[in-house]
Amino acid sequence: MYGKILLGIGYLSAPFAGPGSAVITAAGWLAYGSETKNPTLTSVGLVGLVGVAGVLTGYYGISSASLAGAGGVLLLLYHILGIAALWIVGIKSGNTPLKAAAMLLAVSWLLAVSGAASVEEAATAASGQVVDWGGLSWANQAARNIIESIGGTATLAKAFAAAGAVFAAIGIMTIREPSAAASEDAIFSMGTY
Repeated sequence: MYGKILLGIGYLSAPFAGPGSAVITAAGWLAYGSETKNPTLTSVGLVGLVGVAGVLTGYYGISSASLAGAGGVLLLLYHILGIAALWIVGIKSGNTPLKAAAMLLAVSWLLAVSGAASVEEAATAASGQVVDWGGLSWANQAARNIIESIGGTATLAKAFAAAGAVFAAIGIMTIREPSAAASEDAIFSMGTY
């Protein structure tokens, strides 16, 4: 129960709270994983909290910059794992808003990390500068024009992240927990075969 509340608040605050939402969602995954007895979700939250702690100790000068860098890497990993966790929970519970949130947040993440220019550079490097690998550079140039007319990759990434955060909060709050009676029926029905 507390995990769902923390996750809902954390994802809704993501467009506004910045680093604070990472703390809330990480605590939410940790609590939700404990409540559902799912060690994978618990470890997602743990990675996020350790990452935040590492960045904060480096930011406030408590430790060396290398610890802050390691915390940053863990936080980047946490964001990827958080998207995967949303997808997994959405698939297992049949929750469409969670699956939509995972897709929107993944697109936002890709836009924010890659940017339009680096996609073209990566395609050129992957092709060995011989050929336009799969038409990716050509497609990137065409997409760049429309993305720039909308406001750029940063604006588009923020829009996808905000939409994904809303869907994540809705999906988390609408997850149905299996009732105790239903799980007991399932246990006792196994013995009848």
